[in-house]
Amino acid sequence: MKFISLISFAQNWQSLQSYNGDSRHHPITFSNDRFGFVIAGQNSFGEYLEDSYRFDSQTQIWEQIADFPGGPRGFAYGVSNNTTAYVGFGSNSSESGTIYPTDWWSYDILNNEWSQLADFPSAGRRHPALVIVNDKVYVGLGSNTSNLSDWWEYDIINDVWSQKTNLPANERHHPYYFSIGNYAYVGFGHGSSPGPGSNPFSNSDIYNDFYRYNPETNDWLQLSNFPSESRVAGTQFSYNGKGYLLSGDGDDHGPLDSGELWEYSPQFDSWVQLESHPGNARWAPGCFVINCDLYFTSGYDRIESVYYNDLIKFKLGDDCGCTDSTALNYDELALFNDFNCCYISGCTDPLALNYNINACFDDSSCVSPILGCLNPFSENYDSLSNTLVANGGPIDNLIYGVGGFHTNDEYDMLFDCLNDVTINSVDVYSQTSFNVQIEILDINDVQIYTNNFLLNEGLNTLIIDYDLLIGNDYKIGVIGNNQGLYRNNDLDSSIFPINILDHVSITANTTSNPQSYFYYFYNWQLSVSCKDVYGCMDTIACNYFEFASIDDFSCEYTDGICETCEDGFIIDNDIDNDGICDDDEVITFNCIKNECLDPGDNSGEFLNIDDCIQNCGLNIETWRCDNGICGVLNDGTGEYLSLEDCENDCQVISLIEEEFYFNIFPNPSPGFIKLELKSTSIIDINISNIIGEKILSYKNNSNGKQTINLDLSSYPKGVYNLHIKLNNTNYNRKFILQ
Repeated sequence: MKFISLISFAQNWQSLQSYNGDSRHHPITFSNDRFGFVIAGQNSFGEYLEDSYRFDSQTQIWEQIADFPGGPRGFAYGVSNNTTAYVGFGSNSSESGTIYPTDWWSYDILNNEWSQLADFPSAGRRHPALVIVNDKVYVGLGSNTSNLSDWWEYDIINDVWSQKTNLPANERHHPYYFSIGNYAYVGFGHGSSPGPGSNPFSNSDIYNDFYRYNPETNDWLQLSNFPSESRVAGTQFSYNGKGYLLSGDGDDHGPLDSGELWEYSPQFDSWVQLESHPGNARWAPGCFVINCDLYFTSGYDRIESVYYNDLIKFKLGDDCGCTDSTALNYDELALFNDFNCCYISGCTDPLALNYNINACFDDSSCVSPILGCLNPFSENYDSLSNTLVANGGPIDNLIYGVGGFHTNDEYDMLFDCLNDVTINSVDVYSQTSFNVQIEILDINDVQIYTNNFLLNEGLNTLIIDYDLLIGNDYKIGVIGNNQGLYRNNDLDSSIFPINILDHVSITANTTSNPQSYFYYFYNWQLSVSCKDVYGCMDTIACNYFEFASIDDFSCEYTDGICETCEDGFIIDNDIDNDGICDDDEVITFNCIKNECLDPGDNSGEFLNIDDCIQNCGLNIETWRCDNGICGVLNDGTGEYLSLEDCENDCQVISLIEEEFYFNIFPNPSPGFIKLELKSTSIIDINISNIIGEKILSYKNNSNGKQTINLDLSSYPKGVYNLHIKLNNTNYNRKFILQ
């Protein structure tokens, strides 16, 4: 016989959602190509159960279905042929003590219907061997008041029982068994006297012998003894022409060193050890196989004193996969469809900022949260951050593998606070409904936070809302009453420290095995706050500052008429204060006394200054004073509109001609003008536009005649005024730029 060990530990096992029922040992388990079932068993209080649960491998969802119609039952078993399951045996209790029922049931998996079949015709028993080969079910061994070795056949088609050849070995209960092809395989178990593999230093007679039953010839063939420790009270299954043993107790009826998984090849009568399931070995677990996956559940961990209602998956082969070529996860090598084809891509990380709950195929688009202040005006602004609040740490109680409900307040989780942060919430999983008190302690074990919470059975999100400062060795845990909170055990110590968003680091627990357990608190939600920024916080104000966190009463508002708000500043759109917004005004011009003037009411003759200048004064008789003599001009360019005005001014000029005179030319001008002056005193020269705005100032101190050249080409076309002041006397002259 060959023996090969490929032992490793829990690298390829995946924890799935638990069923929502009591943890138990000796569940009835079976499956078809989609659904797996957990039925009845016995809970941690020794109560016989009758509840039933169905797991959908395509949706990963458990559903409670109708109770087992045979009533409360422990130590019973079931097998299926993919369409129908056959269930019976076990024990329950009555006033007279333990009873061993002989009722026999079929369950229509597709229609969810039970039917009672012909009773088993011999003595009832618990934990027998139960296998299906073609259209026959075989049952035998087990125990009631003593161990048994008989062997029976149930004819499915005819609903008939018949006794077959007994197992040619010691009587026993709780053996391992499976079927491969046309044969049944049975062995191991707990007997009443020493036998193959018995440990002489133990009070328990546990075996390692192994047999094959041939239904066609009704005889047994003894195979090679199992090459490792004798065992009992585990679970078993067959897949793809091979048989498997999983977990259980060893040759002293104590737990095996690990949850060992062994594969048997009937072709070579040989065994290979595969990867153990996570956690410690379990007594009386269950399992079922769907397509290429093994599902392991329930049982009792003797080392941790924990009963389970979990579900752990292990991939047995690569023959199953998505066979739809249009799916995103199409597997061209798959021989069988596992009904897990995916058609929606996106981010599948539930902790990412862009997590897509509908996506089943990850497109590498996930954006990991970087916690920090997003306000660029805040003192603690972090340019690398992308969120103020996020979740981190273990997302749920499945991420770290196996665990169970823990019922004392002795142990906490230690953690460091790497940056100031607020713990918004944490998740806990409760075994039942009860009140619990949560506390946080600082490095000196001073309680800095406590609160009471009413828990419901299952997942609970606890709102903590507590601000933590940078520091080491904080503790979070339970005070007093704890009727069952979920913890993970048998952790890989390499997961520590557990970094949560670079703000919290969970370093250990407070047990004597500080990195073997994770207690209670999952899916931490953390947030940070930006330091205060002052500014206007009224969104309707012109100077509203979106980054302000404290209002400084600086808000400014427009008048609602002509003022507008641009980039936080109020713009006055009524420069001339005429009550008409500049954007609504239409400027027109009238030619009045040789000047282009805006009447202010949009009634002007000319729509622009150019037209007005070109037409104003044409064919209008005006006068000009030259050297004390008034001359008439017919092109409208004269500075006087009447001869009387001209003569009055000319007389004045003539009186002072010996002391002062001035002249402008050319007028009109294309942009450059000359100003001729004669003066023996200081004179002030100013030029203004048609609306009185001063555009040029000049002070001249000369003695005698001089010419001043002025460049006005940068100014708009139009009528301008020249103002000269001499010895408190003002002289005005108009000129035109064209």
